[in-house]
Amino acid sequence: MYVGALKYGAPSFCFAGSEVALPPTSVENGCYTWSWEALFDAVLEIRLPLEVYAFVGTVTLYPSKKSRMKCVEVLANGATVAQCHTPRKQTVNGALNIPVGVQTDALTLRLYADMEDISLEAPVVLGAHDDGAPFVWPNPKQMTLDGEAAPIGEIVAADADADAAFAAAFLQERLTERYGKAPMGGSRRIVFKKDCSADYAKERYTVCTEGDSVTVTAASRLTLLYGADTLLQLASANGIPKVCVDDRPSLQMRGFHVGLPNREDMDFVLRLFRYLLIPLRYNFIILQFTAGMRFDKHPEVTEAWLEAARASREGKQPRMPHMDMVPSESVLEKDEVRAFLSAVRALGLEIVPEIQSLGHVQYLTYAHPEIAERIETPDGEVDSRADDVKPVGFYPHCYCPSLQASYDLIYDIIDEIVDVVRPERYVHMGHDEVYHLGRCHVCQTKRPEDLFVKHVTAMYDHLKKKGLGMMIWSDMLHADPNRKYYVPAARDRLPRDIVMLDFVWYFRPEEDIEDELLPYEYPMVVGNLYSSHYPRYRSRIAKPGMIGGQISLWIGAADERAGEKGKWWDTTYLSEMLWNPEQYEENNRTTYTHLLTHHVIPRLREEVYGTYNAAGYTATPLPMPTSPSNPPFAPLSDLCPGAIRWNAGEIAVNGAYDRLVFAHATAWNAPVDAWNSAKPIGHYRIAYADGTVAEASICYSKNIMRYNSRYAEPMPYKYYRHTGYVGTWFADPLYCGHAQNGEPLTVLAYPWQNPHPEKVIASISYQPSPDDVCGLVLVGVTGEN
Repeated sequence: MYVGALKYGAPSFCFAGSEVALPPTSVENGCYTWSWEALFDAVLEIRLPLEVYAFVGTVTLYPSKKSRMKCVEVLANGATVAQCHTPRKQTVNGALNIPVGVQTDALTLRLYADMEDISLEAPVVLGAHDDGAPFVWPNPKQMTLDGEAAPIGEIVAADADADAAFAAAFLQERLTERYGKAPMGGSRRIVFKKDCSADYAKERYTVCTEGDSVTVTAASRLTLLYGADTLLQLASANGIPKVCVDDRPSLQMRGFHVGLPNREDMDFVLRLFRYLLIPLRYNFIILQFTAGMRFDKHPEVTEAWLEAARASREGKQPRMPHMDMVPSESVLEKDEVRAFLSAVRALGLEIVPEIQSLGHVQYLTYAHPEIAERIETPDGEVDSRADDVKPVGFYPHCYCPSLQASYDLIYDIIDEIVDVVRPERYVHMGHDEVYHLGRCHVCQTKRPEDLFVKHVTAMYDHLKKKGLGMMIWSDMLHADPNRKYYVPAARDRLPRDIVMLDFVWYFRPEEDIEDELLPYEYPMVVGNLYSSHYPRYRSRIAKPGMIGGQISLWIGAADERAGEKGKWWDTTYLSEMLWNPEQYEENNRTTYTHLLTHHVIPRLREEVYGTYNAAGYTATPLPMPTSPSNPPFAPLSDLCPGAIRWNAGEIAVNGAYDRLVFAHATAWNAPVDAWNSAKPIGHYRIAYADGTVAEASICYSKNIMRYNSRYAEPMPYKYYRHTGYVGTWFADPLYCGHAQNGEPLTVLAYPWQNPHPEKVIASISYQPSPDDVCGLVLVGVTGEN
């Protein structure tokens, strides 16, 4: 699959809707210019014949600063597929990016003049087309295939190496899960080989075919699993083709930040790591502990944590920050944590425990109020649309860095967690959002930067004695006159090998904020990286000192909100950005979304939840509900002629199905809450023949969206920085098209897994919620086995 700029033949220029030529007034240095006199309020048409039939994701124009147009319209296949009004206001860094999303072999651009010159470079058309190579995500650096797929024979390790044996068993298990058998009765032999030489440094892996033998070679268990997953992506029920792959990541740190899971969620979280993070090539986990594990040296911290959880559950006091990320109703015992970590480490993933210190230490100050950095002056109110709400009030947010008792306590916590985790290289020591630094009577006479340096250095030295390095959030080191107690003066006073995780970028997206710290030669990781909100990604991540990025959940991994808010979708999207940043094109987002939708997301979701069916599902269309109260939905009449507003009646089923797939949308939108779970707008009521009933909740921004939404279109505002891709993970775009004015049209397919596939379903009805303002649009329902 080719992804990138699409080639086209010589463009032609004419008056819109005619064959009358409208040549440029001048052409200089690849820039076409039409004077306003030549246009005189005309509509300029630029016709671009593509060299191949392709999916066009985005058209990018580069108008000069003096250009002005009322509107840009994109046509394909005889219809308008996109419009951009007041384009001058929508340019970003001189570029005007117009999402298209259509399969075609020719494009027409109409530029509506506005009594001004139009001057622009040759349009760039971004998209994808089939070049004969299969689609593998993230894209390998080098890959060639030869011949048809052949059945697999034995899958073995080249020697007695434990990592190679694990990878061989992993591939065999995954193939069996998918196809019901491995080996497949063939002669194609797969061999896993461990090679720790310099040739396989920096996570390189190769897959080489010689004759009828395929050898996967790498230096570690994790990279051997990358090779196994590449074969898995290339495999079919017929086996695998002859393939040669030579691949390695461009960024050394590709992280996933999550809280220690509840014991009942551990199996699911391990499935996420196995079926999501391994295929997506992440290599380390930041595991936040807070007080989710029992502390033996300080049982009072554990008891205070449980007490706070009980009190908040009873409505007596607010929830403690980050309490929903980690166990709080009951804490994990150390043996449970060790068993969980052993299972994670078996996948080759590096574990970096996060131990919140200095700031976000309510889990400590609640048990030990005597060390709290007292808030002498309350902070002012914060606009949550542009900033994090500062924690004030009930739980002291920071401890005093001038008290020895603070150090004695945090050292004990570090020692216990490190003893359990046995980290390979790093411990993440927090240090973010220390808003109350220097507030108490002991600290008021001291400079905040001195207090910060003292504490960071003490933590660094304590870990160094254990042979461990340190990570911290780097926000406190950025200069910002609008935020209190930041300590940029500490930048040149800290050990230079501390890994800085920077998340200030999403508060100041117009700046290359990393440039404030890179001159000090700290290794930098983009903290809380979200794919749509980090502008100028390719140029910024290529700077010396930028070593990777990590995505953060900030909710429990088993919480459905992780899927609802687009975390799993973004984890998938980011994997290409982290593996191949040098070829990532942020203007081509519509194309990447299309490819993920058709080749990646449904498979990952079904494997995470254990519902994958390699043979596919046999679909049986079910009759639509008939009632005079269910009028046709006119806005979708061209794309989906049978679409109705479902207000009454039921669907007669009389059959047993593994799952039901609802093709639907809403007529209007509902508010999207960035922080809380989506509320149901209604319920599909599934009535079984035996009289029992099941319900499928329909939640706006989770498994249904307005009919004229663009699938996976980011919400670019800072307010949605952690939740920017709603309506993605739990439903797939079944129908995508355009209205006559170019407005996108989308109908989602929501697969509902039947909890009782053995039962006959008698009927399906729909019950809207009393406060529903969306209105259900039904396009169709299928039963699948």
